[in-house]
Amino acid sequence: MSITVLEILSVIKDDIQDNKEILTDKKINSFKIDSREVKENDVFIALLGSNVDGYDYIDDALQNGACLVITNRSHKSPLVLSVRDSLKSLGLIANYYIKKINSISIGITGTNGKSTVTAMTASITQHWCNTAKTLGNYNNQIGLPLSVLTADINTEIFVLEMGASKIGDIRELTTIVEPKIVALLNVSSAHIDTFGNLENIYKAKEELLEDQGYEKTVILNKDDENFPKWEKKASRHHVITISKRQESDYRLVGQSLGKLIIKTKKFGIININTNSQEDYMVSNLLFSIACAAESGADAQSIKKGIENFTLPKGRFSVLNGHNNSKIIDSSYNANPESFKAAIDSLVARESREKWLIMGQMGELGKASEEHHIAVLRYAESKKIDRIFLISDHAEKIKKTVKIEINVFKSKEDLIKYILPMLKSNIDVLIKASRYMKFESIVQSLRE
Repeated sequence: MSITVLEILSVIKDDIQDNKEILTDKKINSFKIDSREVKENDVFIALLGSNVDGYDYIDDALQNGACLVITNRSHKSPLVLSVRDSLKSLGLIANYYIKKINSISIGITGTNGKSTVTAMTASITQHWCNTAKTLGNYNNQIGLPLSVLTADINTEIFVLEMGASKIGDIRELTTIVEPKIVALLNVSSAHIDTFGNLENIYKAKEELLEDQGYEKTVILNKDDENFPKWEKKASRHHVITISKRQESDYRLVGQSLGKLIIKTKKFGIININTNSQEDYMVSNLLFSIACAAESGADAQSIKKGIENFTLPKGRFSVLNGHNNSKIIDSSYNANPESFKAAIDSLVARESREKWLIMGQMGELGKASEEHHIAVLRYAESKKIDRIFLISDHAEKIKKTVKIEINVFKSKEDLIKYILPMLKSNIDVLIKASRYMKFESIVQSLRE
């Protein structure tokens, strides 16, 4: 980090509401939104949350060593600045910092695969230049600026995941980081509770394609049914394409056990050793290669980055289970399309018995029951052998399929029931929305 108090004051001067004269010009150590994490020479951003008001913890932050506090209300301390909107100020500071270090930023959004493509792209770019990426799942108006502000002054590439829960979110995030390269992975039903409907999800994600006064490189999937519409929306930018089946800039041209053959725009054919060959993972891989190559990565970095890549926890990780079974951890999150993709990947594995532990998919609004029924019917159509269910809709939706479904009220009851039945010829897929915390089931069923 290389930014001082006076630089911050200059960036947010138009939003400052009081007349305090901050005399210090200390070099900032870090930016924090949790007063308990504040250390000497940190800046504390006091934000109003749904359950906690950061303003109430300003004194704690100062006692812990904060050299500056930014809040939206006046405070007696000379180190506390009142601004119109402390969240907006955080974004302005991040925008200033990313311009100061003059790095290439890559923005990635979509309903499914954001975290994986972000991590895989960074895994490639780090082999040829200094790379920073989104911290954990810090992909919103708070997390993305904080991710930017943790970067070293020598950072050359930012790989940033962009999430959205309402119209305007992606536009706001792109305004903060001004990405030179963007990838719109896909759009499907998720966060319906906050978006209201699927149409609004499309509107939000497509904000990535807008003209914000500069040309971007936009990476799109030609296999996606929305490609013609998105290509037209991105016509003012430079469009780069990926595909598993069609002529494109980055294309899968061959596949065998443990190997993918990729045709690239810049390097011709690249042979990549990888066991990540599920259909959705190949799309993620192509997006990652395109993002990295368009930012300047060479062929060797691409090979190394993918061959050394490990999937983040909870994204279809195949683990050794109790009694030599295989536990497939897809517990990180779930929505209807990602659930179907995970079922496809389960079915594609070698000839073994297929079990599904299915939890609730959250934020689907009034259509929640309908979406859960659709996933169950899809699992039945794919001939999943056994289904174990924990869901608010369980008693209703189990009657919509012919396959027998075991319903449980708690994770503990489910674990006790399943554990003694696990055998060496069984694959168990575990998937649910994040708030269900199904990783505890994963851990209990492991060897």
